[in-house]
Amino acid sequence: MRAILTACSDEGKMIILSAELERHELRRWRQTRSFYCPQCKGQVQLKVGDIVIPHFAHKRDTACSASFSEGESQQHLNGKRLLYQFLVNDQREVELEPTLNRVSQRPDLLVKTGKKSYPIEFQCSTIPISLLEERTEGYRKAGMDPIWILHTPAKFTTLPEGVGLFQFSKFQEWFIERTFPDNHVLLTFNPHNQTFHYFSSLLHVAGQRYIGLHRILPLPFQVFPFARPKAPTENEVSQYGNLYETLRQKELQNRIVLNRKGIKDPFLRSCYEMKMLPTQLPPWIGVPVQRNSAFREPDVEWQFRLVHFLKRNEIPHSDVAPYSIERFVRSFSGDYKGKTMACKYYIDFISCYGIDSITQKTDLIENVVLRIISERFLANEERN
Repeated sequence: MRAILTACSDEGKMIILSAELERHELRRWRQTRSFYCPQCKGQVQLKVGDIVIPHFAHKRDTACSASFSEGESQQHLNGKRLLYQFLVNDQREVELEPTLNRVSQRPDLLVKTGKKSYPIEFQCSTIPISLLEERTEGYRKAGMDPIWILHTPAKFTTLPEGVGLFQFSKFQEWFIERTFPDNHVLLTFNPHNQTFHYFSSLLHVAGQRYIGLHRILPLPFQVFPFARPKAPTENEVSQYGNLYETLRQKELQNRIVLNRKGIKDPFLRSCYEMKMLPTQLPPWIGVPVQRNSAFREPDVEWQFRLVHFLKRNEIPHSDVAPYSIERFVRSFSGDYKGKTMACKYYIDFISCYGIDSITQKTDLIENVVLRIISERFLANEERN
């Protein structure tokens, strides 16, 4: 059955199953009143158990086009009911499970502020990313910017707050909000303990792994628009730098010990042709420049392969034409535009220090990674 929290009564009034409604009163309603789906107008059943939160349910053979694409779980029902109550308490104009006929979509919540409307989707189940993109595009075509809130992944609910290394699935990665220039934030909500879990200032390491800040915000302390996490402190930036450098060294060591491709490995092939051991690479190869998340490879790999490409084609670092970057990026799959931008940022970085040779001595400070991270996060906070 498809479950909803809103229905029309036989008197034509909209009924919202909020937390204030007592179960004994709802059981009386179930015996004396009839309820209908706001969209298909078909009759729905009022379910009032002792464990699952009260809800309306379509019959199994319903053809209601407004039913949600995925089944309503207990955590989904509870989550959107809690979010609805929070917004009502915050004195916001909010609708629960509204039907938006002009886009044929039904968000969990719709918040209206002035002339703008914000659909809110609380996503608990894993569905195709193409469907998420389709829904988002539908809202935007209607002039609305949707807010997606992911159910807090179980493995993250007991994590301590602070700097850590987090691995997200491709589905979870989709919910990361990427704002200019580097304020990457994943907003999640845990209905069980009524807390928001933020993963902010995300710094891509490799694959789907990120260094970031985990912060917990109890529901009573939340605001709308949803609170934005602050940038890392100087001490937290130092933790970022230490963790990033540890992971960089571990990656270089593992490429030698755990490699199964031998010289066919593109990175090790570059090392061989450049007559360099992976563990001997200078500190300016493998730094977290902007847009580095476009590469799934570790920074130290794609950056060294770029340096090798430039040397092999006798292209000075200080004079790299756009088409040369395009040639290099074509050897990787994925986000072509993002990779191109990451390469440009990296070339700007090494050109700034006048680096034009793999063995060239520079005046780079020893903690170059820490400096770059500070510029990415602390400078952004000052601009805000």
